[in-house]
Amino acid sequence: MKYGDELLDLQGKRITFARFISRLAPAPLVNLYVGIIFSLYSPIGLGPVLTPMSNILLCAIMMVILPITLIIYSARRGTVDLDVSDWKSRKKFFLFTLPVYALSFLVYSILGCVIMSALAAAYFTVTSVVTIANQRTKVSIHGVGIGGPGTALFFVFGWVAFPVILAWVLVIWSRTVLKQHSLAQSIGGVILGIVITLCTYPFVYIV
Repeated sequence: MKYGDELLDLQGKRITFARFISRLAPAPLVNLYVGIIFSLYSPIGLGPVLTPMSNILLCAIMMVILPITLIIYSARRGTVDLDVSDWKSRKKFFLFTLPVYALSFLVYSILGCVIMSALAAAYFTVTSVVTIANQRTKVSIHGVGIGGPGTALFFVFGWVAFPVILAWVLVIWSRTVLKQHSLAQSIGGVILGIVITLCTYPFVYIV
């Protein structure tokens, strides 16, 4: 199993650093980072059932592992790379994740965990829009995956979350340097994640 940039003849210190950033910032891992932050520092708690550790575990299963199982399976068979670089092949993977995020929203809603149900709802709406947008261009999923959750952090914590802006810039830079996206596609991915999350959160993050 290889990432898309590993199939290209890319070398040098800049490429190594870009790969380091890219490997740290795929959408599922970013979701885990935000899930951990919410678990430990939620200003509204985690509801009457979940503890920080149980929420991290649930997040890892429902919103990190399950959404990527089809990609891992396909990559092991050699039909796609781990980035699903062929953007025309991405639709089935997006459609696979949508019911997973919907189920995550339902489970967190039942458990009374507003801070995580809102995050799951945002992942559902963002993925829905990306599925449509991807029919016209290769949307940067790394960009979307850092733009959306980063915006969720801003929505919950305010400007304390300002380091997220640096993460947005680094991801845009890395995906462009690794020739996985044009600069416009990378920036567009981040902006798409930001806008859709901003449109979603007022309706689901109700405290």
